[in-house]
Amino acid sequence: MKLAGLVICIIAIAATACLHPSGVEDGMIDCNLTLIGDCEKVLSLGEIRAMPSCEGRGGFFTTIGIVNGPFKCRGVPLEDLCDLVGGINATDTVWISAHDGYLMVFTRDQVRGGFIAYDPATMREISHQELEMILMYEQDGSLLSKDTGGPLRVAIVGDCELLTEGHYWVQWVDRIEINK
Repeated sequence: MKLAGLVICIIAIAATACLHPSGVEDGMIDCNLTLIGDCEKVLSLGEIRAMPSCEGRGGFFTTIGIVNGPFKCRGVPLEDLCDLVGGINATDTVWISAHDGYLMVFTRDQVRGGFIAYDPATMREISHQELEMILMYEQDGSLLSKDTGGPLRVAIVGDCELLTEGHYWVQWVDRIEINK
């Protein structure tokens, strides 16, 4: 009796895995990003992926010290997205929000990479690291899934392994607004 129950359970798990694969296929992702500045523009994930992208290394740590990454990240520089709706001036702020209501406000300096970075091995500050803030859609060669904060997520990257504070890494991004 117990063996029959175990076999049924294994078959059910296997069937679920076949019906709901964990990999993310390009055609399966339906996502729009709303950009608001001097004008409003809505971009699909395909349009975002067609834009010039950059790649870098980055990861984050949470307030309780859990380290995620560093990862190989690919995405569009945030400043390029801001330029599509009029650009960002020195006194502007950029509000990045997610479909779950999470909102983070960034300065122009931050959009241009003005963050403190840390060495993942020692957790000591890395001085004068050239950083870039991107809207990431690919992590370690795979499209972001909902489980990895996708399909769009903020990432702070550089040329070498680094970490930044996790609250900057907004996941499930659906709106970027420039406030004058």
